[in-house]
Amino acid sequence: MVDAEAHDLGVNNGDSSAPVPQLSKNQQKKQRRQEAARQKLLVKKAEDKAARKASQEKKLAEREQRIAQMTEEEKEAWNQRSQEKREARKQTDRERKEKLQQAQETGQRIIIDLAFADKMTGAELRSMCQQLSYSYSANARATKPAHLILTGYEGVMAEHIGQHVSGFSNWLITKHAQGYLEAFEGHHEDLVYLTADAEDELSELEPSKAYIIGGIVDRNRYKGLCWTKAESNGIKTARLPIGEYVKLHAAPVMTVNQCVAILVNYLERPDWQAAFEATVPQRKRAAGPEDNGDLKIDLEEIGDEADEEEEPPGLGGHASEQERERKRLRTDDVKASTATEASDREHAVPDNV
Repeated sequence: MVDAEAHDLGVNNGDSSAPVPQLSKNQQKKQRRQEAARQKLLVKKAEDKAARKASQEKKLAEREQRIAQMTEEEKEAWNQRSQEKREARKQTDRERKEKLQQAQETGQRIIIDLAFADKMTGAELRSMCQQLSYSYSANARATKPAHLILTGYEGVMAEHIGQHVSGFSNWLITKHAQGYLEAFEGHHEDLVYLTADAEDELSELEPSKAYIIGGIVDRNRYKGLCWTKAESNGIKTARLPIGEYVKLHAAPVMTVNQCVAILVNYLERPDWQAAFEATVPQRKRAAGPEDNGDLKIDLEEIGDEADEEEEPPGLGGHASEQERERKRLRTDDVKASTATEASDREHAVPDNV
């Protein structure tokens, strides 16, 4: 049997009897454009990587030069400050871990439905992995974190998460290989699927409910996918009250991590307006000429932004301290690059609002 992908590319998979389909001129032009775009992206990535490396080396050299010019008293004081920062970071980590552990017992349940791997391309699966990372980061930083639950965590999706999500094995979340129906068997009345196509608008978060977010990146190929799934499963649906609090310049689509961040912010302060304002950066809001004070945003311009914290750098000639400094510099450069490119990425999730 001829492989579908190979067939599209005019390859006969070694079957000499099979006719070799010819690409039309338009298909050939499209193929050339795609290849040119891919090569351009590879060049840009290589240039960015080289620029980050040069910046890291420059910063590290400047730091070592400053250290060399310090007196022993200044070095001792700097070491002391570095030690205090490390201890403060450890304490913060302990407190966050305790909150996340408590959330798994009593926190508001937020489910991310990952049973859509067969509907995503490799790039979209990687994008989904990135959104999961941002979702966990937002929840971990919250003063009142939710109980994050992954359902449909199996197969291709699980493989991509294992490959592309750093530190996933240490996450304090609940994972189910089954879908949400099996994972919550006997408690389907507690499930609420969040989708823009729902008639009912969410007025508040009920502690007894588990709110489902569709874990899919599909560039709007599948209209009403999450609503249709929920309806066929007999699950309640609801939509976030975006229209009441936000004036949109585009269709109401959001990424998974934006949905998680909004819900987590609402848990900290039960005010939808405040939840939207805390989630959407000021620079991403577009005020019109008749601005009446309501929050106005263009959701398509909201990018995914990482805000990972790193261990404060130490001081001294030990290799481990230098490695920590290199890691910090590398993280700073990556964060800067991420912020610059965030608005260019399209991670739209059509049903998640």
